[in-house]
Amino acid sequence: MNTLGDPIILDEHDFEEMDQLLGALGAEDGLHLDGAQGLLTALAVGPRPVGPESWLPVILGGEPVGAPDNELQRLLQLLLRLEASIISGLEHYVYDSIFAEEEQPGGERVVDAGGWCTGFGLGVDLNAEVWELRMLEDRTLIEMLSPIVALGVDDGVFSEIRSADLPALSEGEREAVLQQLPSVLIDVRQYWQDHPPEDAPPIGATLH
Repeated sequence: MNTLGDPIILDEHDFEEMDQLLGALGAEDGLHLDGAQGLLTALAVGPRPVGPESWLPVILGGEPVGAPDNELQRLLQLLLRLEASIISGLEHYVYDSIFAEEEQPGGERVVDAGGWCTGFGLGVDLNAEVWELRMLEDRTLIEMLSPIVALGVDDGVFSEIRSADLPALSEGEREAVLQQLPSVLIDVRQYWQDHPPEDAPPIGATLH
């Protein structure tokens, strides 16, 4: 594991610019900043690299038809920096999730992890065959992912796999999952580094 150098950190201006470009260039069902981080995180901890020619259309909800080249290239540049910051954060044990917030009656703001989990699920889908085969072979991986699945189900994602008798997370359980998420991601990444897939070439390694 490469831990040389300082972590790669994006500032608030970077995040604001990225979010604005995602909104301007993405389709109606494209991802926002939290979802883009979730998708790129799934790739960072997953079994094999996936290039931007494969993940950019997923983030945007389709090909960016008619998008100005300079804006599209700027967005790609920022997303590549986000990807690098995710990997750096995992290597330095300082991963910081980007979650949306919702204001409840009374002014209380609560974390909404649904967008991040949606993106994470789409990132897993880009390597779906490898993930699915390994989860069939090794239940350890399913157990590692269970906190992310629980969080996603709680926020309306992965609902198709919810057991009928599975209760929603309590406030304490939800907070515990949010706190342990970075260590879960680090463990999943280490799992794939220790047990790489066989004969699985990178997907879309370059952007033409």
